[in-house]
Amino acid sequence: MRALFAALSGGIFGAGLLLSGMTDTTKVQGWLDVFGNWDPTLAFVLGGAIVPMAITWRLAARRQTSWLGTPLPAQPNPKLDRSLIAGSVLFGAGWALAGLCPGPAIASLSFGGWGGVVFLLAMLAGMLVAPALRRPLDRPARAGAKMDIRAITPTYAVSPQIALEDLPAIKAAGYTTLINNRPDGEIPPHLHHAQMQAAAQALGLIYVQNPVIGGAMTDANIAAQGAAIAASTGPVFAYCASGNRSSVVWALSNAGKMPTDDLIGLPARFGYQLEGLRGQIDAMVKS
Repeated sequence: MRALFAALSGGIFGAGLLLSGMTDTTKVQGWLDVFGNWDPTLAFVLGGAIVPMAITWRLAARRQTSWLGTPLPAQPNPKLDRSLIAGSVLFGAGWALAGLCPGPAIASLSFGGWGGVVFLLAMLAGMLVAPALRRPLDRPARAGAKMDIRAITPTYAVSPQIALEDLPAIKAAGYTTLINNRPDGEIPPHLHHAQMQAAAQALGLIYVQNPVIGGAMTDANIAAQGAAIAASTGPVFAYCASGNRSSVVWALSNAGKMPTDDLIGLPARFGYQLEGLRGQIDAMVKS
């Protein structure tokens, strides 16, 4: 069923790109040429995309699972930082120069000739280089930052993405097991599994890699989280992008071991809304 929905969504997206003219580079460049021969028609495309997305995010805020029963990812972080601003400027410059962005670039492979291929290869190269460029932007922002430890229970805490320099503070706070719930593909190389594992183990922390894909949490993820918690000799510290996935997988792994109200209410103190999981938790208890 998930494959069917993915195919349906991809088909709708692709049809929308073609019908709206987003694959027409002259129309895109005309929209971005604000001080020249401006073409305002693309505003209708942007409005047509923004309005349904705004409504969808409102609806999603009231749920924790999708129609297919998979946990929804946390909503985007609205915080403005240097990485977001620099990335937006670079994206806008590339979009204005070429008239293409990632979706239309892929679509252009069917009709764009070698120009579309070269653009796509250059875009992929930029994605590979970006983590190294982002590192200097991230480091100053973390200078003097304090650890954001969110203790769901006295023996289990979650956190947004941590850095290598946060590990001593986690160790000093008494945590003995570190669970990484974030896939490597979401983060810069210097925060990948291998680097985090080596640094954590050097401090004497037990390190567990249990990557959870947003919106696609599996039974294996739930079982692995529960096993790591049960095997820990002390308090457990888990992290992901926002702490939401680490909270969700904790709640599901504890179905039947704690009251459902606690599994939902304890994470809610830190803004993690798990009410939409109530039916799934109750079903796991009954099974």
